[in-house]
Formats: sequence, C-alpha cells, structure tokens
Amino acid sequence: MTFILDRFLSLFNGGMRAYKVQDVKREQRIGVTAKNFKELLEKGAQKLKLDPDKVTIVIEDDGTEVTDDKFFRKLPAQTVFVFLKKGETWRGAGALIHDALSKFYCATRKNEIASQIRDLLEAENAPEKIHIISQYLELLETNVSSEKRQDHEDWFEGLNKKYKTKSELMRHSAQTRLRSYYVTAKDQIEKEADKDSKQELLEVLEEVMQKLKKSDYNSSYFDRTANEKGRMCDAQGWFRCEGPFDMDNCDKYHTINPYASKGYRQLFGLWNLDHIIEKSREVMPTLIEAARNKQKHQTLNADLLYRLLFTRENLKLVQVGCHKKAARESGKVKWNDFCS
Repeated sequence: MTFILDRFLSLFNGGMRAYKVQDVKREQRIGVTAKNFKELLEKGAQKLKLDPDKVTIVIEDDGTEVTDDKFFRKLPAQTVFVFLKKGETWRGAGALIHDALSKFYCATRKNEIASQIRDLLEAENAPEKIHIISQYLELLETNVSSEKRQDHEDWFEGLNKKYKTKSELMRHSAQTRLRSYYVTAKDQIEKEADKDSKQELLEVLEEVMQKLKKSDYNSSYFDRTANEKGRMCDAQGWFRCEGPFDMDNCDKYHTINPYASKGYRQLFGLWNLDHIIEKSREVMPTLIEAARNKQKHQTLNADLLYRLLFTRENLKLVQVGCHKKAARESGKVKWNDFCS
C-alpha cells in the first residue's frame, strides 16, 4: 500500500521521489530526489563527490545491485542506496551489525562498539531496524564471559541449585531435547507399528538408546566448553541459525548467546533443533515400513536410525523465524536403507 501511495504522489511532482544515498563508510547520508535511475546516479554521485562512471549502486538493506530503471522503479521512496567505488563491497546492513557483534568479545572495546551502534540507531527511522539494532546494543549490558553461578546469579534465577555452571545447564538442555526425540519415536512405534514387527522395532530403538547414552545424549551440542567438533556454538557461546531445512544457511544472520543473560537463555528455548529429514513424517514411517518389508535374514540398521534422529548429520539449529512447519518429504531415505 505504501508503495502504491508513493507512486500516486509522484504523479503530482513530475515523477520525482525522495531517496537517500551514502558512501560505504556511512560518513555521509544525503537526501536526493530522482525520477529515474540515471538521475539518481548523477545526483548521488555529485552529492558524494564521486565519478558517476566509476561507481556501483547497491541497496543498503541487503546489498542487491541496482543497474537499470526497470528495477529502480520497483523500489519504494526513501530507499537507501550505497554508492561503491571500485574495489569496495557492501554485504548489507545485517552483515554490518553481525560484524559489530563479532567484536563484542573484546571487553575493552565495549564503549566504542556501543557508540558505533548508537550512531546506527540515530541514522535509522525504520522501526524494524531500530528494534533489531537495539537488541544487539542490549547485549553490551550482559555478562557473557562468566561461567560459575556465584559470578552471575541473575542468569541462574529460577533454576535448580544443583546447576553450578552455565555449561552444565546448557548440557542438560541439549540432553532434554534429544531425550524427547527418543520418547516421541517410541510412542510412534507403539501407535503405528503392526504387532508382527513392533517388538523388533522397539529392540532396535533400545539399541539406539544405548548409543545415545554412550554419547551422553550429545550434551556437547550446547556446551561452549566442549571441543569444537562437538559443540554447535563457539567458545564464547554464540550460536548461529543454520537456516531452514531447504537452505544451506541463514540469510537473515540470526544469532544468539544464551550464556549472556537470563533473558537470552529463555529465548534460546524458542530455537528449534530441527530434523532436515523429518522425524515423525519420514524417518519413523520409513523405519516402520522397513520392518514390515525386510527379508527374514535382514536386520534393521540402528546406526542409520541413530544418525538420523540424534546427530548433526540430520539436525539443524534454527531460529523460530526460519523454522518452516509445512509438511514435506525429502525422499532422501528409503525403507531398504534401513535393511542390512
């Protein structure tokens, strides 16, 4: 609706609409009016004192390059354009914020970083951006590095006194999630398997449970003190969203550090440890089908079941905004894959 209104109003001022232009260092952000891409290029370059023949124009939000009038006319008024000289790059405002976050580990620079982020806030007027950036600014007030209960009592508020360190609680959190996968898998066998194959399915699931116990229910996934290969976060406790099941990564730069504060610990509970090949709609039905169809001399593959239910081979940590609930079938696992 806003875009349509912009186009309507532009009819009364000769097609002119207002935009903002800036250089890669954000040292200048200047308002310009233009009715087409050529005019934006010329006026923007003049304001920023750049050669119009030697610049590349990208959208500030995501770094998309704008090269012609057709695409330019689809963009709303007040779009911010970044003018790049040869050799300069711009990955988008989200990447800029992410880069600033990566510097939080250096405690001696907190004031400097807070100042930089406040500058970003002052330059923005979009409520969505202000909300996101403000959340990151809030992280400066947290206590990421502390590990023991006595050093950060607020973080442990409401938790059982048995937890003496943050990592201990986070290990328990990972264990709880994986135990729940075992319970729901067992329930599905009880409800859906026929009487001739149910016992064999329960036995293979028990074999998987022994593997799970041996791995301590993969508690290392959320433990920042675990070795690098075993954990899903870095040594400071930062987790990155791994994106929806059908993408290789998260293009929205979702990050969280549940070790930082009680609030972020609670928010982390909303992050999903998703099965890429769905557990209840594909993995378990395919296993049940394998038990029904396999030859008498064949056995069910407990190792494959373990990998699909409980390991990162088939698990992704996903922020709730990237979690897709739509039913899907990957077709990547067949019933005979479970037979050996």
